[in-house]
This record gives sequence, structure tokens and C-alpha cells, in this order.
Amino acid sequence: MGPDELFQRAVIARRYYLEGRTRVQIAEEFGISRFKVARMLDEALGSGMVEIKIHNPGSIDVELSTALQRRYGLQHAYAVMTSPDSDPRGTDTVGADDRVASVAKAMAELLQSILRDGDVIGVDCGRTLAHIADHITELPHCDVVQLTGMAGAITHNGVDLVRRISEVSGGQTWPLYAPLVVSDARTAASLASSQQIQDTIAQHAKVTCAIVSVGAWVEGASQVYSSLTTTEVEALEAAGVCAESCALLLDAEGNRLPGLDDRRMGIDEATLREIPTVIAIATGPEKIAATRAVLRSGMVSSLVTDVEIAAAVLDDNADEEGAKRT
Repeated sequence: MGPDELFQRAVIARRYYLEGRTRVQIAEEFGISRFKVARMLDEALGSGMVEIKIHNPGSIDVELSTALQRRYGLQHAYAVMTSPDSDPRGTDTVGADDRVASVAKAMAELLQSILRDGDVIGVDCGRTLAHIADHITELPHCDVVQLTGMAGAITHNGVDLVRRISEVSGGQTWPLYAPLVVSDARTAASLASSQQIQDTIAQHAKVTCAIVSVGAWVEGASQVYSSLTTTEVEALEAAGVCAESCALLLDAEGNRLPGLDDRRMGIDEATLREIPTVIAIATGPEKIAATRAVLRSGMVSSLVTDVEIAAAVLDDNADEEGAKRT
């Protein structure tokens, strides 16, 4: 191709990509067909004369997020970078607090973009989940329902998060004043018979958007784990428990395990699966296997997580490598 043709290609590319001209307008200007314009634009891209770079929006890794969405058939998937220097393969050295804040902020932004007047928000408990309210500035009018009982510090339980979200949404609150896990089935049945808890549980079927935690079966990574005795934890681990969400136990393949079903206080599995949008939140490398299990379970329809977890749950070799390390 001669210099004149190269020059014309460059000018046509500039008209199209920088000046916003249509192919028809360019064809008229240069006296050529729009099909030739299209071919020259393709050649400009193919030859490297034109390079298109799409920047990630804010802290979201678009490539990882799209891969997550496709792999697991998700409605929404955010793989969140904690800082511009974060390595999406998990070698970043940012602090855990920064990671939690970034993922919680992304979750808050997602909620603010998808919720509409009249939606009903369901809220699980969890340490990362609790930080969402710090970043919610505006919501449509929505009622807020607690999905699970209380566990951990007051600032990490569902009652406090329900209150804080409803202060922004202006909707009615439906708290669940009960422990997340109780000592035995009789105690659970007795608590469930109270009118206040029955009223809240009746609202679970009305939830249109639920936000839930991913709990890993290790110390400090699950409110359920922390609510049990060492003997109970070890017995459930021996039974194959790898993860939990809303105190619903899962093995590594995402299969449900019934170990606490008669002792947990919260939304039942069938009702959770009927909610149109269920968004899980997870941060930290200790939750990689648990996040994969929750995704495999099909109980959630969306995920907001950090880039390390996102990359790991997309890695087909991660399970094998994890087994070798164990």
C-alpha cells in the first residue's frame, strides 16, 4: 500500500473514531462506497494503525467480571480492584480493610443502580456486608427485611444493617430478634413461634433483592462457624462442610448439607432460591473455596468480590492445586 492510501486510511480512521463521523458521511466526503470505508476501518484496526483501549470503570475489572458472569450465568458480577496497582491474579499487598471497603462500596453502588421504588431488600449478617451501609447515600423507597438471626458484634449483625439501610430507603424495617444458630431444635421452634419473628419470616417471600454473605469454614471467616463449639465445627467439617450462606451449609461442590437446618434462624432455602436477585459478597483469599461452592450451589444470582477471588474461582486448576496444598 502506497503512502497516499495509508494517508487516506489514517484520515478516514480519524474522521470515524475521533470526529464521530458516520460511515455514510465519510463515504460521501471521499467519493467512495461505505463498504470500502468499513473495509478501511477494519484494516486500520488490523494493521495497528488504530488501537482501541477501554479503561475499567472505577475499580471494576471488566474482563474478570465478564468472565465470572459468563462462567456462572450471573445477573451481575463485579470483580473489584482495591487499588490501581492491584494484580488481578492475587499478588497485591493491600490491606484487608482496604479490600473490604472497596468491595462494600461496589456492592452499595450496585444496589443504588438496580433498586426501584417498591422493592423489598433482604439482609443477611456478616462483617463485610456490614460495611455496605457506609457507602449508601441514596435509595428508592424500599422496605428492609432481616433474613437471618444475629451473630457476632452488634455492628456486624443483620439488625443493625437493616436499621442503617432503612434510614436511607425510608421503608419499613422487619428485624429478626433471634440468634443465628441456637442450641437445639426445641429452642428454634420456640423462638419461631413468637409473633415478631413470624411477622418477619412472613416478609421473606416478598423480598425482591437479597444481599448475603459468603462464609468459609475457617476461624474468623464465618459468623456460623464462630457461633458453634469446637466439637460442632469439627463434626461439620468432617461431614464435608466447606461454606455457608444465610447459615445454609454447603460442601465444596455446592451441595446442601443439613447439619444445622433444625437450629438455624432465618430464611429457608426454597424461599431464598425464589428471590429474583440474590447478591453474594465475599472478600479475602480464605473465602476462595467457599465462594466457588456458593456459586456452584445456584443459591445466588450475582456476586461482588475482589479480583483475587474472581481469578481463583475462574481457574480450572485451582481445585486440584488446593487439594495438593491440603
